[in-house]
Amino acid sequence: MMPTSEDLESFHERACSLHTQLGTNHNFARVDQSAALAEAARDWLKISAALKEAVDGFLPALEQFDSIMAEVLKATKQRTRASVFRKHLEPFKSVFMDSVVVPLMRYEGSPSQAAARQLEGVFAGLVSTDEEQYISEAARCSSVRCHRAAIVMLWAAAIARIHAEIQNVGFAAYNAAAAASVKKKGSPFNRIQNSINVASLADLQLGRDFDLIAVGMELWGYDSQTFDELNRCLNIRNAAAHPGSFEPTSLDVRQFAEKIKRFIFEFFATKRKI
Repeated sequence: MMPTSEDLESFHERACSLHTQLGTNHNFARVDQSAALAEAARDWLKISAALKEAVDGFLPALEQFDSIMAEVLKATKQRTRASVFRKHLEPFKSVFMDSVVVPLMRYEGSPSQAAARQLEGVFAGLVSTDEEQYISEAARCSSVRCHRAAIVMLWAAAIARIHAEIQNVGFAAYNAAAAASVKKKGSPFNRIQNSINVASLADLQLGRDFDLIAVGMELWGYDSQTFDELNRCLNIRNAAAHPGSFEPTSLDVRQFAEKIKRFIFEFFATKRKI
C-alpha cells in the first residue's frame, strides 16, 4: 500500500523527536538512541521503497533522504557521536516537509489520484491478495490516464477470480459443465469450443475468456442477462487491448469496475454465503 502524506508527516515528527533527544552534547550516542535511530532508518527505507513504486519518479528528493538514512544505519553499527547523528537528521528537520511531504499532498489531491483511490475503494474487502495486485495496477494506470490499460488490468482481476472459483469447485465439475453447455443449442453455447477439457490452472489460462463466462451459466447458474453483461465487459476489454480508436475516460473505467464488481466479485461473495 502506498504511504500517505499523513504517514510521512508522522515520520517527520519522529525524525525531529530523535534529533531533539540527541541533545546538544558531543558525547557518543547511547545504546538506546542508536537502536531507535537504526529502527527509524530501516522504517524509512521501507517507506521510501513503497513510495517510489507508487509515484514512479515523481519525488526525486527521496534519493537524498535514502542516502541519509543509509548513513544513519551504517553509523549505528559502531560508536558514533550524537553530533554526527544530529547532522545526518538535520535535512529531515529542515527541508523534508517542503521537498517531500508537501509535493506528495499535491499529488494526492489531484483529480487523477482521487479517481485512482476511488477505483481501489470499489473492491475493498472483495478481492484476494493476488487479485488486489491487478486492482492496484489498474489504479496506477488510471492515475496517469492510461485508461485502456486500467480496463485490461481490471478484467485480469475478474478472470483471476473466475479461475479461482473453478479451482474451488474442481476441474471435473467445470469439464462436466462445459460438456453440458456445448450440447445446448443457440447462442452463446454454439460458440463454445468443443475441445474444452481442463486439468490444471495452466489449461484455464490458455482457454478463451468467452468460454469461461459462457460455461459459467451452467456451472454457477447465473442467467443470460448476467452473461450478456459479462460479455459486454469482455468486448470492452478487447477494444481496450487492441489497436483502434477506443478512447475510454476515467468515468468509463469506473463504470467498468462497477460492472465486474457486481457481476463477478459480489456474485461469488454471495454464492459462498449461501
